[in-house]
Amino acid sequence: MNKIFVSILAVSLLAVNADAKKIKFDYSVVNVPEEGGVNFERITDDSDCVLYTVNNRQGIFGKKKASGVDWWVNPQIGISPDGQKIAYLNYKNGTQNIMVKSAKKGGASVQRTFRTTVEDFTWSPDGTTLCFTEVRNGHHGIYLVNADQGSVVKQISGGTDNDFGGIISADGNTIFFHRGEGLSSYSIWSYDRNTNLFSNYSRGMTPVMIPGKPNEIYCARFTDQKESEIWRINFETGVEEIILSQPGRSFTTPQLSPDGQWLLVTGSSISEKDKNINTDIYVVRTDGTNLTQLTYHPGNDMSAIWAPDGRSIFFLSQRGSAKRVFNVWKMSFEL
Repeated sequence: MNKIFVSILAVSLLAVNADAKKIKFDYSVVNVPEEGGVNFERITDDSDCVLYTVNNRQGIFGKKKASGVDWWVNPQIGISPDGQKIAYLNYKNGTQNIMVKSAKKGGASVQRTFRTTVEDFTWSPDGTTLCFTEVRNGHHGIYLVNADQGSVVKQISGGTDNDFGGIISADGNTIFFHRGEGLSSYSIWSYDRNTNLFSNYSRGMTPVMIPGKPNEIYCARFTDQKESEIWRINFETGVEEIILSQPGRSFTTPQLSPDGQWLLVTGSSISEKDKNINTDIYVVRTDGTNLTQLTYHPGNDMSAIWAPDGRSIFFLSQRGSAKRVFNVWKMSFEL
């Protein structure tokens, strides 16, 4: 794991535990029997140096753990609104930056930020802007950069705050994000680009806007057990509804499907066969029903996003790599 990531590990990580020991598995396998019928395609390769985002360790948030897996919950990959370009975080020469390449397999990557420690990012709905988080002077702030050309960066937040996971509204006026207020304590904020005003709404992290409902979002929330649940929050009415929760497990980084019917999430997983502890990709109906596990590979699958047509999913995975290197993968979705 790179040194930069270790320095920010405690900010937005989750942990899942199991008592059983891991059984060795050949990670070069692309798919496992439980994934039968699903088509997987690797988009990047090892030379793209996709940022490593998972750590196996003990003692998370001061609680002694027998064993576990932690993951960075903020968005790590993005796809352009037209579905033609995929972006990912690259770690090379001691820096973390956003790289963009064709969403089809193969082709060169183009560097879009020239910073030191970019941690997460999203693409604006109109495709013109990348909204990203960077660490500067020991604090995490929200920044904007043109998605196609130039390197001029606009700072949205910073100073003494720790802000993450920025997303831009459909009209381009509002940026929602979550602010860290202590270990496993986060709240949803917004920044109005017209008035330069910041607003605080509710507890939560990694907000996702709902088209046609400007006062509602999906987000993740920590429990007092430091596990994560998926919630829907209405800022106007004050109604807060839990969508997905299971004791002993965590679900993070919700992504709403283009048809508005599904939420795509990263979740903790323990294999029944070999007791391997890892992260996998799941979907659940927006009413909280029909939770379905999509990936079963012993390698970590995470940070999943929808293709604009909703028929496929891009995600980070260690599958297909004997050295357990992360790459961007694409899988079919046919539920």
